[in-house]
Amino acid sequence: MSVRSWALLLTALSLTMSTQAVQVARAGTAATPRVVSSAGAATWGPVHRFERDPRGQSVTVGPHDVVTVAWGSQRGWPERVKVAQRTSDGRWRAPVTLGVGYAPVVASDAGGDLTVTWCRDRAGWTTGVWVARKPAGGPWTRPVHVSTDRAAPGYPDGASTYGATGLDIATSPSGATLVTWRSGSWDREVPFRVDVVYRTGSGAWGRVQTLTNGPGQAIDVHAVVARDGTASVAYTWAPTRGRERVVVRSRAASGWRPAERVALGAVGAIGVRADGVLFVALLSRGRVLVAHRGAAGTWAPPDAVTPPDLRVQDWAAAISARGAVLVTYLVRPDRVDAVRRAPGGRWSGPTTLVVPEHQPAGVVAGVDARGDLFAGWHDNYGIWGRYQAAGRGWQATTTVQADVGQVDVLEDLAVQVTPSGDVALLWEQEERPLRMRVLSDR
Repeated sequence: MSVRSWALLLTALSLTMSTQAVQVARAGTAATPRVVSSAGAATWGPVHRFERDPRGQSVTVGPHDVVTVAWGSQRGWPERVKVAQRTSDGRWRAPVTLGVGYAPVVASDAGGDLTVTWCRDRAGWTTGVWVARKPAGGPWTRPVHVSTDRAAPGYPDGASTYGATGLDIATSPSGATLVTWRSGSWDREVPFRVDVVYRTGSGAWGRVQTLTNGPGQAIDVHAVVARDGTASVAYTWAPTRGRERVVVRSRAASGWRPAERVALGAVGAIGVRADGVLFVALLSRGRVLVAHRGAAGTWAPPDAVTPPDLRVQDWAAAISARGAVLVTYLVRPDRVDAVRRAPGGRWSGPTTLVVPEHQPAGVVAGVDARGDLFAGWHDNYGIWGRYQAAGRGWQATTTVQADVGQVDVLEDLAVQVTPSGDVALLWEQEERPLRMRVLSDR
């Protein structure tokens, strides 16, 4: 059997095994999917190449359609975090080195201020978290160490992981910033907890706070910050007994509120509307659910947005500041469907975007504040997508990267939609440079 055939087989097995067998929080129904017609044709710009084999990467978009990419460079030792920006006129600036580390995550606020957080290993200590900031129009600050690391003689040892992992970052329009991560070790049987550090728009970084306790551990964590500075994290909690559940904690002026259980399942995305309404997307028993907490602080029963007779293979969700939601998902390994929520609250029925020639293996979703949408999919080698401008229909399928029989497997795919509706797609592939293309409908 060829390398490519083995990769397809392993991917299919992985997708099957990853389907969640957890209790549905709320029953729902959905119409039979319809295949959408095509309208218009946005075009992809040229491929921009960064460095080969990065150790983690991230993309964010800011005002004036500025795109920022951060990656962990393995060019030389020690590993260093680098950042490059695409300006509003489409030119790429030379990369800037921020500091020693890897697995960076970048975020931009409404004013164009940037924050990057990343992991760093130091001899004799658990993996720590560092942060650098760049005010709009200004230089990058020196990195700041924000985590509380533990003494770990002999670590790093080249075989195990111990300390911070799975970083996420979120900013409010005014610059309030939350950095969150999981801290623990599978190898050393140290249960993972959720740690956070918060910074007001004009203040210094606060102290690290641990948001989880009790028997069990955190599996994944996502962050968001509302317009008024209220920070929230949603995480999957795996108790020592019982089923995984999605939990939310929010930070008010008086401190972090008690944990709120949303539903049984695994979290996939979190977002907040301009008025403070919080949205959480999760997978439960093979179905995608979207729950929201009103401005008064009460959770509504989750909406089951995928049909009850389907078990989703892979899925992605994107949530805008106006409350628009796009969910894309695989129906068996041969069809890509989507469902969307209008800002006013009404969900569409399932829409079949494509029955592709190549067997899809994963999906991505993106949405901006205007309601422009992008749904993408890949087969581990090629990448395709469909775009929908706000108030219009889905455009025809476009090819980001063709599947021409290559054997280098895609390892990561991320998408962001700029304020003007451009789509920035970043992908990482074995033995190849980190790459980006930008789709424009203008």
